[in-house]
Amino acid sequence: MNKLKTIILSVATLAAGLIGVSSVSAWGPENRITYTNESPAPYATFNSITNNAAIGDERNFVRIGEADSTDPYTDEIEIVPGKEYEVYIYFHNDAADNTNASGYGIATATKVASSYPAVVKKDAKGIVTGDITWNYVDLSDKTHDGKVWDEAYVTTKSDSVVLRYKTGSAIIHNSGKANGSVLSDALFSEGGTAIGYNELKGVMPGCAQYSGYITYTLVAESINSELNKQISLDGENWAEEVSAKAGGFVTYKVEFKNTGNATLTNVIFKDSHDEGLSLRTGSTKIYDVNNINGKEIGDIIDLSGYNVGDVAPGALVQVVYQAKITDDVKVCSAFNNTISVSYNGSEQKSDTASVKVSCAPGEVPKKEETPDKIVETGPLEITMAVLVIIAIIGALFYFWRTSHTLKDVEDKVTGKNQEEKPEESTEEAENEDK
Repeated sequence: MNKLKTIILSVATLAAGLIGVSSVSAWGPENRITYTNESPAPYATFNSITNNAAIGDERNFVRIGEADSTDPYTDEIEIVPGKEYEVYIYFHNDAADNTNASGYGIATATKVASSYPAVVKKDAKGIVTGDITWNYVDLSDKTHDGKVWDEAYVTTKSDSVVLRYKTGSAIIHNSGKANGSVLSDALFSEGGTAIGYNELKGVMPGCAQYSGYITYTLVAESINSELNKQISLDGENWAEEVSAKAGGFVTYKVEFKNTGNATLTNVIFKDSHDEGLSLRTGSTKIYDVNNINGKEIGDIIDLSGYNVGDVAPGALVQVVYQAKITDDVKVCSAFNNTISVSYNGSEQKSDTASVKVSCAPGEVPKKEETPDKIVETGPLEITMAVLVIIAIIGALFYFWRTSHTLKDVEDKVTGKNQEEKPEESTEEAENEDK
């Protein structure tokens, strides 16, 4: 498939090379000396021929195309999750064939390095790079370091796409014994990996017959996740908001799920909360595929945060922790607690749950909401005052009446009233006898 795609590429890019290359990707160094097939370089230098019969202008040597497709490689491509893409890096020591015998045409310590974006976002360009470095001796026998580079671009209409290197897919293609060799992952390091014609030791003779190219495959995967945070007073009934009293505890449950088809890396849970709430010591636990029964993770979720590592597609991570409401909170308002989950170095999601603290009777809200002045009573308060006064007077009268009646009863029982009663007259007594 690579051979067929290269043939198609040859026709398309040869035309581009003949009509000009002002619209191709960024290469460098821009001021390097260029050559032609008819007039090659007198010493070892790479990718500086402007009319290469195979690819056109060699300065444009990094391209990309959909894997397993006969469509030509291009400088820019739109990637779709679920598909694979092949990066193409051409290399050619442009020294004339007759310079190899003298040594001037031989490049040593030749390496190729490449990079690609881990994440490509909508309406943004991701850059795929290729660098070729080598050592050479010029005609004055001075040793130099050489370097050339080029770029290709990827875009997407999806919100975010992850590009993942397909392990073992980096292959060198040429006519020597090194053909078909798998390159090490050092290809993606700053220093790169050694290439060669017969062996991967960095030795590259001059002339087109020693040229070749490197291909490797990138897998496009979608990024997606769901985050949900809830709060509870009893750890059973969950909601977005609850009411509680000052000094009490509330429990938070955070559920994070990878709903895409790409592994999410460096997943970090970070909590932030309003003043008036504090994390309860020893209450934070994580539940995931490796911790079915929960694992205590220390009191750092609201400080540096907690890194759970990688989360595979479809995996669910749950974090549960408690917070205490400050004892002296007297503000009748909601206190927010927000969880943020970041991953892949740049993605982030957040969700918030709230606890509403009710004021006890007689307590006041924030000072700035209630002026420091005597509260004026209205009609309802006056009516209530009158009723209270009447009730008090009635109670006092009832108390006096009850006390007086009780005294009369006691006097009759003791005979005190008889002793104090004045003597009746004789006439009155006789009349009573009659």
